[in-house]
Amino acid sequence: MRAKPAKTAMAAIAATLVSATLLSIPGAQAQLSAARGPIAYSADTLEYQEDKRVLLLTGNVDVTQDNTRLQADRLTITFKPAGAAQAGAEVGAGDIDRMVAEGRVFYVRPQQKARGDRAIYDTNSDTVTFSGNVVIASDDNVTRSDLVVLEVSNQRTTFRPGAGKRVEGVIRPRSAQPKSGGR
Repeated sequence: MRAKPAKTAMAAIAATLVSATLLSIPGAQAQLSAARGPIAYSADTLEYQEDKRVLLLTGNVDVTQDNTRLQADRLTITFKPAGAAQAGAEVGAGDIDRMVAEGRVFYVRPQQKARGDRAIYDTNSDTVTFSGNVVIASDDNVTRSDLVVLEVSNQRTTFRPGAGKRVEGVIRPRSAQPKSGGR
């Protein structure tokens, strides 16, 4: 049986409003920055799959939290399974379990910029794992690897090259940089 157009449109609007509200609630425990502020997003399309508890944002996805930004072609947000208290809750209600960004993925925070083909943010481990042609830049330092794990709260970054490869990078010590106004 097909849903009536008005009912389908209302369900889509409800999913959008509930999802927007959920992602702006600090209690959702998802974070892209250590500050844990509200998460705002925009995209060309939004789809909510209630049976899978998945929110799919596609096309020019832009997510911000405090001073941190994630951009991608596609972002899939998976919610944790509904507990007894959440049974029958509104569309998209519950805690975020993980976010998967795909396509041209860019992650920018004050001291670091990263890009890659895919990034997975896992709320349980509070990590962002980049894979595929990863480049991380901090100040004038640049490092390339196949896999990079950013531990958000711990502010730790680990580089893991692919089989038979090595991590590559450039470090520019500040003391070796030319001083302005000199000879």
